[in-house]
Amino acid sequence: MEKQTKSGVIYGDQNFLVPPHLNVGAFILQQILAHNSEQPALINGATGEQITFGEMAQKIVNISSSLSRLGVQQGDVVAICSENRIEFLLTTFAVFHCGAIVTFFNNAYTKAELIHALNISKPKYLFISGEVYKAQYEVIENTKLIKKYVVYDEVPLRSNSIHFRDLVERKVDINSCKYFDFKGTPHTAMILYSSGTTGLAKGAKLSHLNLIVSGLQPMITDRNLTPLMIAPWSSTMGIILIMKEMSYGRTCVYLSKYNEELFLQTIQKYKIGVLVVAPPLIVMFCKSTLVNKYDVSSVELIYSGGAPVTSEVIDQLKTRFPHMLVIQGYGMTEGTGGVTQDSDKAPKQGSVGKVLPGFIIKVVNPDTNKTLGCGEPGEIRIKGLAVFQGYVGKDLQDIVDDEGYYKTGDIAYYDEDGYFYIVDRIKELIKYKGWQVTPTELETVILQHPAVKDAGVTGAPDTLAGELPTAFVVKQPGAKVIEQDIIDFVANKVAPWKKLRGGVLFVDEIPKTPSGKILRRKLQELLSKQSPQKLPASKL
Repeated sequence: MEKQTKSGVIYGDQNFLVPPHLNVGAFILQQILAHNSEQPALINGATGEQITFGEMAQKIVNISSSLSRLGVQQGDVVAICSENRIEFLLTTFAVFHCGAIVTFFNNAYTKAELIHALNISKPKYLFISGEVYKAQYEVIENTKLIKKYVVYDEVPLRSNSIHFRDLVERKVDINSCKYFDFKGTPHTAMILYSSGTTGLAKGAKLSHLNLIVSGLQPMITDRNLTPLMIAPWSSTMGIILIMKEMSYGRTCVYLSKYNEELFLQTIQKYKIGVLVVAPPLIVMFCKSTLVNKYDVSSVELIYSGGAPVTSEVIDQLKTRFPHMLVIQGYGMTEGTGGVTQDSDKAPKQGSVGKVLPGFIIKVVNPDTNKTLGCGEPGEIRIKGLAVFQGYVGKDLQDIVDDEGYYKTGDIAYYDEDGYFYIVDRIKELIKYKGWQVTPTELETVILQHPAVKDAGVTGAPDTLAGELPTAFVVKQPGAKVIEQDIIDFVANKVAPWKKLRGGVLFVDEIPKTPSGKILRRKLQELLSKQSPQKLPASKL
């Protein structure tokens, strides 16, 4: 049971029955085999392609056996660089099963980002979509890391490459296929890259135990609703949530990329009941005119993660779609996905819920390390069975405190019922003349303006004030709005120190991670490219 100690430390349920082999691939396969073999496991919402749980189980063991024949050994790193597709998950589960380590490269990575990730995890084998293979082969090959390429699509191959179908076609007896037994000792299963919102991404090592614990945590809802997944499976939110849904035997509809009309068509076609989305898509539901063309009445629940959604945005959604319930979770790569999660049974609007099983949380003053109590904002620090093993090539000493808690860098508080509320990230807080300004609060206010489609806020350096709150705004199509309109709109709704003294810059899009977090370092880069004459003068 969840409890709170007098010291202000909050516990999630720590009782877990984990298999002694500690192989998450064997754990997932066992879960899949427990479900109706004829039931669809995955459906591509764009093409209608699907796979049943029975077919999935058979292909996992086929691929696992083929990997062993290729020479993949325990501890080898196997990478996947592809859009969301059925082969992506089959590969992931098979890599786990045979004892190797899986890592993912987003198929939209730039050349520099791809090279950076390759040099972190140093994979020997790479599963890759035909499109990326054709576009990035030379870049990848120049790193001299990859021993063998496995290509998902039917494209002309180089000598060091094979087709994915060659690994799948050789059928193996499920009962005779051996998984790698770690004999109760945690080993690395996955390397995920932190979102890099404030700098270059780091490679976070997640163990088989981490992933099993995550898979045993409660689902978003126990209602019989079909979920739609659109987050890239190369992201933490995407891969962890789809793995959990698979473990619980739920048919999942997915899309390989986001397109507003396709997204809405898929909801209507498959009568989607649960949307798993980042906050920008909730804003889309609030403001889109295209939504009116489609029947979205089947959507009962929206689960949001990646960044906080304020009560104001939720109120806007409820005004337009009273039947939709928004629940939030809070998590990170270093916590193997979710750390807290709200419930659709007793939700608290604006909250990210209670501590999930497998975690212990304390909230501290980051300057004094003093543990804080109910209602006192401070840094969230976590430890427990689902907390990661550390970063590739990095010393843990700098990221944990004296008691072994991981320092998340996120500011939050909890209420008397143990519900948590996210304020912002320490590094993203704007410091104006000694005052702290949270970018997300200002973004919420700006998004209330009818001419605004999207917004991001950061601090512009200022010699007198420290930083000036500055907004980047994407206009609604055809909207006529000028900088002063936004400045005045915000000034009438916030305290004096929160005004947009850094001005407003209009842009075509707000840079974000695949999971929907605003890349404030990119906003800072955009600011640095503005000439001094174009930057607003400080109005102190």
